[in-house]
Amino acid sequence: MSNNSEEDQKIKPLSAIAGEEEIEFETETSKKNVFLWAMYDLANTIYSMVIVSLIISRYVLVIGQKEQGLSYSDSFLLFGIVSAIMQVGVAICVPIIGALSDTAGKRKPYVLSLTVFILLFASLLGFFRDITLVLLFYVIANIAYQFSLTFYDAMLPFIAKREDIPKVSAFGVAWGYLGTVISLLVLIPLILGWGDIISSPDEEGFPSYGFAGRWETFILSMFLFFIFALPFLFVREKQKKAKTPPFGKLISSAFNQVRGTFKDIRKHKPMFIFIIGYFLVVDIANVIVAFMTNIVRDGLRVGFGSGTADIFAIIFILISTVSAVLFTYFVGGIGEKLGAKKTFYFVGFLWAVALIIATILIFTLDIIEIGFNLPFILCIIMGVVAGPALGGTWTAQRIMVVELAPKEKFGEYFGFSKLSGKLSSALGPFVFTFIYSLSSGFFGTDAYGISIISVGIIMAFGILIISFVDTEKPIENKRE
Repeated sequence: MSNNSEEDQKIKPLSAIAGEEEIEFETETSKKNVFLWAMYDLANTIYSMVIVSLIISRYVLVIGQKEQGLSYSDSFLLFGIVSAIMQVGVAICVPIIGALSDTAGKRKPYVLSLTVFILLFASLLGFFRDITLVLLFYVIANIAYQFSLTFYDAMLPFIAKREDIPKVSAFGVAWGYLGTVISLLVLIPLILGWGDIISSPDEEGFPSYGFAGRWETFILSMFLFFIFALPFLFVREKQKKAKTPPFGKLISSAFNQVRGTFKDIRKHKPMFIFIIGYFLVVDIANVIVAFMTNIVRDGLRVGFGSGTADIFAIIFILISTVSAVLFTYFVGGIGEKLGAKKTFYFVGFLWAVALIIATILIFTLDIIEIGFNLPFILCIIMGVVAGPALGGTWTAQRIMVVELAPKEKFGEYFGFSKLSGKLSSALGPFVFTFIYSLSSGFFGTDAYGISIISVGIIMAFGILIISFVDTEKPIENKRE
């Protein structure tokens, strides 16, 4: 039981529409409730892995080249531009979404509503080969996905007591990666049966939709999302008991609150510095999520031409995922003991190791042969390190916001941190695809190495900026 005072356990009214009601934080951590909450992390990771990481970029590449007559680099750039515009739009909206969660005093209903949009429009992707429709459906599904994460993250103080948040957050991220394992185990038979997506002109059989050319792939993936999200229906979160005001009033109040907080946050120097630094750090995570498969298959070219590249790309992601499941929870332990800032230092170190290995391999080898040899072993090590680096990025962000945010504005501050992350989601993939497009004509597949170096430098600047954040003591030391 927490020793926090009655005053510390309640939030004062957020706006006039809240009346005199006070919103309680969670003062007990139920393992069952945390598990039910984390199941949504697992479920939405299926969307993130299957649609965002494995399919959409290469799917658009094939459509662009096969249906529209575009070149590989032009199709790649088109996808980067659309993704950038989408992420800018999301970035503008997420603080409002966060404020909405504060003013409504309820987050779970919005997560569930947005999930319906994700399931519907991600499923529709498999039925069309028109590049405009495919990009439109992807944008709608991904916006719903990003908004749902804002509400989902803001649930943390309302399902677990404050001092347990670092470990609960890390557990959610680590458990969520099991969704990747499940996705890959399901997709491997589909790839073996229907073939992989062949998007590069250098590959035999180009171009080919492979398993992404079957609507069953999309429907099966979203069905898995639906099944694993069902336990989330039974999550208990501390909510306002009063009737929710009309949606128009909620939006109006959220806008007003965001305007006020946008002015205040500039005076909240630690949070303001963190938002800038996180904008640069999360850049690399967004790139890896969007282009991991492209980097492994087209950049590293592991087993390229041997008939094993398709499956190894999946195995590589599986290795990274298992590593994330095993070690991300320990990143949360670092956050609990040493605080968010040192957690970011550790995450930055992991990213540096992974990126250096990738860059060396891309520049020094045309093909990495699968077997007991140093390049292949280094490739495996890179995957093992990249897993907790990726999971640790999200974990460290959640811990930092909890350390810095005023208690009455958790949702909104999560929203502002996600504004930083989403703007970075626009910058990172765009910078990556733009640099690749400029340099691929001169350097071929080595252009992937140049792009990785570019986003690595951006991340390093972000870690440097975060080093100037003045944080409080680690959460576990905040007990009275």
